[in-house]
Amino acid sequence: MILLNFIQLLLLALWTLFTVYIIGTFATKNGAFKFTIKVWSTGIAWILLTKIKVEGRENLDPNTHYIFMANHSSYFDIACLFKASQLKLHFIAKDELRTNPFTGYMLKKIDMIFINRSSAQKSTESMRKAISFIKEGRNIAIFPEGTRSKTGAIGPFKRGGFKMAVNTNLAIVPVVITNSAVAWPVSNFNFRPTTVTVAFKPPIPTKDLTEKDIPHLIEQVREYYV
Repeated sequence: MILLNFIQLLLLALWTLFTVYIIGTFATKNGAFKFTIKVWSTGIAWILLTKIKVEGRENLDPNTHYIFMANHSSYFDIACLFKASQLKLHFIAKDELRTNPFTGYMLKKIDMIFINRSSAQKSTESMRKAISFIKEGRNIAIFPEGTRSKTGAIGPFKRGGFKMAVNTNLAIVPVVITNSAVAWPVSNFNFRPTTVTVAFKPPIPTKDLTEKDIPHLIEQVREYYV
């Protein structure tokens, strides 16, 4: 198993570098997005010898857009969301990923939204960018815990994404990802073949809500993970 994991790790690195520096360099922005959704995510699952099972896609109206909020316990979650949704998702990601040599260039290419939580001004600028994307009819993806869970337990939710939903009246789609930390554990590269389930829950409307309703809205989303 150690040898297999080493081969998988090598393939993951090569596949990511190819995606970032070949596809990211020569493809258009739209082409890079399509490759990420259709090919890159499938390749990651194939390397991990893992199947992705999708539930609840019927809850999504193809003629509208949403803020997707998912639990986060593995690097694999991003590929799972792309493959399961088949949508152009603009993730709100921590600012350190902007300069990551493996992913930074491609993340910038496909308009990920980087947030610097150490600066209130820069965080506000990131949220304004996300709101502008929403007004353009784009889908936003957020991990409301703000980081990967190392235990699998759901951590506290940050208010930023919920405030954005309320201020734009955009519905929230809770997304429950199961088993991704088995396929790709948070603390090591002890990959294990499995089936990851990505379940899209019914959208939660935010129309007519105010910031006073955010605590209740947070609890509505959390209920799907406990």
